[in-house]
Amino acid sequence: MVVTDEVKSEEAQLRALQRLDEESVQLQIQGNYVAALECMERGLVLRRHFFGLQSTEVREACKGVSELCNLLSMTFLQQENYTVTIELLKKAEILTEHLPQERATTLNNMACYYRRIGKLHGALSCLKRALEIELRINKISATADTHLNLCAVYSTMGKHPSAIEHAQAALIVLHEELFSEGKDLKHLDHRKDRVAVLCIAYHNIGVEHEYLNQFQQSVTSYQKGVGIAEQYLGNTHGVTISLTNSYVAARRSLQTKAKKESKRLSPTKSQQNVSPGKKSIRDITKNLDLSREDDGEDSRQAIRKKNYHH
Repeated sequence: MVVTDEVKSEEAQLRALQRLDEESVQLQIQGNYVAALECMERGLVLRRHFFGLQSTEVREACKGVSELCNLLSMTFLQQENYTVTIELLKKAEILTEHLPQERATTLNNMACYYRRIGKLHGALSCLKRALEIELRINKISATADTHLNLCAVYSTMGKHPSAIEHAQAALIVLHEELFSEGKDLKHLDHRKDRVAVLCIAYHNIGVEHEYLNQFQQSVTSYQKGVGIAEQYLGNTHGVTISLTNSYVAARRSLQTKAKKESKRLSPTKSQQNVSPGKKSIRDITKNLDLSREDDGEDSRQAIRKKNYHH
């Protein structure tokens, strides 16, 4: 049997593809993700040649390359290398044209990039598209992260009622994911990452209530988050410590506010000498809602909002 030069060439290229795959795996084990990405991209080109654009092999390769692009993009974002960050994200966006779940992840990360550089409307647009995709493909659990990112963007824009709305939506989804009927609450050790996200949702709701001068609601939210964090994450976990600090600070703010309101409403000596049959100022004001602040009083700015991204 005569083996043609064309067959020999294809066999050589398939061996080259195998070597690229093996090299990519080794580079990732070594932590050299940039070089690994280069190998994976070369492998993707060969797969397109051998198997065709619509093949399962190419689809899986696109998924792998896009995931690594997203991972690296967030690393470069933390390093404030915005040029490389957006280059990687745009590459991931192209690769996920037929991968809706991965496209939603890419859009969430792109929103983090836009938020970091101050383009809040761009971030909002990306997150709305991501949420639409997740709902369309019925990936309800994935919407929790998107809702929290929407909360962060709306908060930065000063739209705190909208921020609370999305944080509460995340809370509902996460409770269903973790504590729905039939799930064993004793075995959440392997879900600690999701419990942490749940606690962040409580934290964000607390922060937003503070922005709206709703300190009682803020304290309640922090308190619930602390209870869950202590039970499932432990007292030394970073999220538990952050929530506890926020809870203590919010309680102090509420107490300070109540004291100021009490002094403002306390009657003077002359006011205490009222005529018989007339209500005193104390009687008239004792049922006032002390959870509201005077107009113009600044809410506490010490707490920084948690931002969740992939």
